Amino acid sequence: MSFFSSRGWESWDIANRPLIPERMPVLVDDDLLFEDGPGDPCPSVAVNQWLRELPASGAPSPATWEAYARAVKEWMEFLGLHGVGVFDSRERLKAGLSRYAEHRAAGPARQRFSATTWGRHMSILSLFYRWAMDEGHAQAEPFTYRMARALFAGTGREVRVNLAVRRSPKPHVTIRYLEPDFTAMFLSGLRGLTADGTADAGYHGRELARNAAVAGLALATGLRRQEFTYLLPWEIGAPRPADGDAGPVPGPGRGDQGTEVPHHVGFL
Repeated sequence: MSFFSSRGWESWDIANRPLIPERMPVLVDDDLLFEDGPGDPCPSVAVNQWLRELPASGAPSPATWEAYARAVKEWMEFLGLHGVGVFDSRERLKAGLSRYAEHRAAGPARQRFSATTWGRHMSILSLFYRWAMDEGHAQAEPFTYRMARALFAGTGREVRVNLAVRRSPKPHVTIRYLEPDFTAMFLSGLRGLTADGTADAGYHGRELARNAAVAGLALATGLRRQEFTYLLPWEIGAPRPADGDAGPVPGPGRGDQGTEVPHHVGFL
């Protein structure tokens, strides 16, 4: 993948400046050819045509063009490794998509996608295949859809849902706080106490008061994870190191090498 620049176009032996937008991604096959044979253009030709039309299709940002190009490029490369064509039959494309989903969910760690990233890539590929079918480049797409009813501002409408998209939790069901009764039980547990405030004979943790105090601090102040792990010197009134390094000071449970510091409770 390269990015188009019209610099020096006057020396290209063409009459007019190309209509390709600046910084538009351009995909080229490894053999540097745009045809698999006479009159048989490579799939990358269709992809490049689709990319060039993005500015007129509601995607005017060069960053969006690059994201779309990379999503399609990675899909094309994966299909190529398995001998599946970008515009192959529906049966083979669906098999390729199934393998691709497994690769992005459980393959090598660096190749895995979160549900959000996977959904974004599937949305891009869906747009590409719908365009390719409308333009006559593709006879089929790998996706299956179902109809659902979406409600917005009190108005409902029918929408198509791509079944390849993984479900992800909605913001309103993501836990971002603890209920008061659970908070009290949580702090009591860290102190080694039962729900009625008596000592728990079956709990043998260390530094119980310290653990409960640190957890109470986090709950009371809303410390973020990074803030909870490290404090800057001036945040705790500590003298600055002799070498002038103002780096973070390890928080509780992160003692200097060779110094024994009691461990946190599990979530810390």
